[in-house]
Amino acid sequence: MRTTKGFTMMLNETRTLGAIAGLFTGALLLAGCGQSTPAPAPSSGGVSTPAPAAGIPAGDSSSTPVNEPAPWTHAGGHQIDNPDCTASDMNVDLQTQPSRPGVLLMAVTNKSEKTCDVSGWADITPTNMSGADSKIPVEKVKIPGGPTQFELAPGKTAFAGVLLNIGDKGGDVTVTGFQVTVPGAAGTVDASFLDTAGKSVDPQIPLKSLKVGTLQPVAQGVTAF
Repeated sequence: MRTTKGFTMMLNETRTLGAIAGLFTGALLLAGCGQSTPAPAPSSGGVSTPAPAAGIPAGDSSSTPVNEPAPWTHAGGHQIDNPDCTASDMNVDLQTQPSRPGVLLMAVTNKSEKTCDVSGWADITPTNMSGADSKIPVEKVKIPGGPTQFELAPGKTAFAGVLLNIGDKGGDVTVTGFQVTVPGAAGTVDASFLDTAGKSVDPQIPLKSLKVGTLQPVAQGVTAF
């Protein structure tokens, strides 16, 4: 009995030692698996160059200054170097209307390559035979409505109505010309006076006063006096 008992105890000790050895070997294997691979050493010749940022070509370190203003662009989309307009950029016609004595259609055409902002009334000055201001009273009226702000592109025309209060020959000042100042365009333009057929004529009109309506992008309604 003693021999059998002793043999059993030795067998148990052997099994215990084997289990402990297996656990120790597994721990070593786990430690080996968790060890990171060392990074390769840089090649001889210098420090490696970082990859360029997305959207920037490699080797291009240039950038646009944040505070640099962009070129001025109007609503039509094209760039304008000088948005300021002058009288030399404008052509003004005053055309008589068929069967409507004293009613004129003012047509202001932008003959420049610039886009001009327009709003409100054109200032119109009737002149006498010497080319001086005839001091005729001028009234600005809201026809066909109040001021409308719009852009007058190159080659485009704005319109306004003019109503002449015609006087008597010999009793009132004879007007022989009209000078027009377009809002937003510095200086005055000598307007061309046209008959109903569109032919330029020299006016000689005895005048008491006149009315001028607002400039509009279309001619509809501007002569509705």
